[in-house]
Amino acid sequence: METPNPTPPYSPIFRVWWVSFLVLTLIGLLNFLPEDIENLFDLKGTLVDKGEWWRLITSQFIHLTFNHTLLNITGYFIVAFSFRQEITPLRETITLFICILGVGIGIWKLNPDIYSYVGLSGAIYGMLASYVIIGYRKTPFLSIFFILYLIGKFGYEQLFSTNNGATEEFIGGLVAIDSHLYGAATGLALGIIWYCIDSNKLKTATNQNTEEC
Repeated sequence: METPNPTPPYSPIFRVWWVSFLVLTLIGLLNFLPEDIENLFDLKGTLVDKGEWWRLITSQFIHLTFNHTLLNITGYFIVAFSFRQEITPLRETITLFICILGVGIGIWKLNPDIYSYVGLSGAIYGMLASYVIIGYRKTPFLSIFFILYLIGKFGYEQLFSTNNGATEEFIGGLVAIDSHLYGAATGLALGIIWYCIDSNKLKTATNQNTEEC
């Protein structure tokens, strides 16, 4: 008598998406924090100098307004969905954390003029920059599309845009465009590392298959 396969403890969708679900849920819930509690988590460079280093990370999970939260939730979902087949939950976690650090340290050290920083957009751009490198082998057209988008986005922001009235009105505050650049630079460097790791794994697997034949 054939024994049926046991039912997996969780669905394949959850197994692939659980990190994204966790991040998006956390962002959504933190939107309801009282303002006095949020002030304990935003990135203030002077307070980081005094040892409140957690602000480098926590600041990017809180947002100015509901619209700001919604915008970043949408952006995160688009990036995660576009490269879902190429990115494991572990790699998503590592990439997100390193990009958050890159943005946080960049704002802290290079933008002392920013009194308070919140939001995940810089890290999201970092994840996208990393993913287009990782995904280029399997989805080159999608990667090229996003590469062109990033070039146009950063070129406009750094060369022509001192502010973005429509976006700032929507999110209820100023846009820290340098955070996007810090995130993308961090993600690009990390994406190259991931690509080299994948290439070495592919090369090793190919050599093993050749020897077996």
